[in-house]
Amino acid sequence: MDWLLRQLGLLAVRIFYRTIGTEGAERIPDRGPVIVVANHPNGLLDPVVTQLALRRRLAFLAKSTLFGNPFGRWLMRAFDAVPVYRARDKEDTSQNERTFQLCRERLGRGEWLMLFPEGTSHSDPALRPLKTGAARIALSAEAAAGFELGLQILPVGLLYDDKEIFRSQAVAVVGARLQLRGYAARYAEDERATVEALTEAIDEALSAVVLEAESDELWRGFLAVAAWTDAEAQRDVAARDVRARRLARAYHELSLQRPEAAAEIVEAARRFARALEEIGVGNPFSIDPPTAPTPRTIARSLVSIVLLAPIAALGMILGWAPYELIAVLMAQLKKRHLEIDLTSTMKALSGVVFFPATYLLEGLAVAHFAGWAAGASVLVLGPASGFIALRWLERIELRREAVRSWWITARQAGLVEAIARRRVELCERVERALG
Repeated sequence: MDWLLRQLGLLAVRIFYRTIGTEGAERIPDRGPVIVVANHPNGLLDPVVTQLALRRRLAFLAKSTLFGNPFGRWLMRAFDAVPVYRARDKEDTSQNERTFQLCRERLGRGEWLMLFPEGTSHSDPALRPLKTGAARIALSAEAAAGFELGLQILPVGLLYDDKEIFRSQAVAVVGARLQLRGYAARYAEDERATVEALTEAIDEALSAVVLEAESDELWRGFLAVAAWTDAEAQRDVAARDVRARRLARAYHELSLQRPEAAAEIVEAARRFARALEEIGVGNPFSIDPPTAPTPRTIARSLVSIVLLAPIAALGMILGWAPYELIAVLMAQLKKRHLEIDLTSTMKALSGVVFFPATYLLEGLAVAHFAGWAAGASVLVLGPASGFIALRWLERIELRREAVRSWWITARQAGLVEAIARRRVELCERVERALG
């Protein structure tokens, strides 16, 4: 049953996020022991996304309150979670000695362990101050083996383009590994100072990959904005680079002073990009002039929507009850001020429970009235048609914004000019916001 729940959880996350990319995969060690340290923007989905990105089975540390009910304990056990006892949860922190011992035992067996050194999940753009737990576990495990364990610390920066949205994307940026043998002498002399030094090294390494995860996408956007809002920048690469760097500095200031405004700009650009990509425009933020979709691309897109409509309709019928139930649950949780970094976690967990249960009940009901063969068909068609329905609705929604505005302008200036105009408008909006 643990294996089944684990596979359902992995499948749910694979479905929830369209792609889970990995940058710097060549830095992933071939074998353990390894401690993976990562930022923590997306609740319980972070360790699952990281496991899928690294293609490694990871045990991870989770707050003890998640083990407080039978389902929570089952879920945590299925994903090899180890409880951490926090004072702010009014737990007995002395139990963490046992937690640390379990971690050392796992590392001694060459296993992989994942920690979130910030100590909490959040949606802030910057890292919060790191706790010392990762350094303490790493150094004590090496000390127990005479610093011959070969333990490595692997920093991973997690970035989601729209973590609450079904079929959005995630990326894990893998940084340079930290080795521990150089800390042996210092640890023997002063354990506390060595723990603090390693924590600082982890902070620097993790900050670098988190910045890399965000800045790669943003830098491409700054180059595009620079080119599309300045004639000289379009012609001259050096001028484009200078202008893009000015925009990057302005964005950094805006993200510090008005993080909501900075996030709004990025989200508007991402949504526009997804809408254009769905109808075959290609990379809508490339520096070169945009290319309109061909009639063949448009026709193929429309045909796929028409052909999939009956299957999508079946999926919507079979999946209506759990979908509405999850929507009601999320509305109630938001009324109780559910943090945004937990929203996708709750959606995925609810889906793992509600959808299989509904398909099973529907299959049993159909089997009762129409026979076991018909009931078994429902068990197969339910998940398959449900996924197609969600993907179908997503594609319809993404097309609507682009088609609605283009339909008016295409007759006057052509689709290519309409796309270019929309892009320039968005870029000018960015220019005005960044001053």
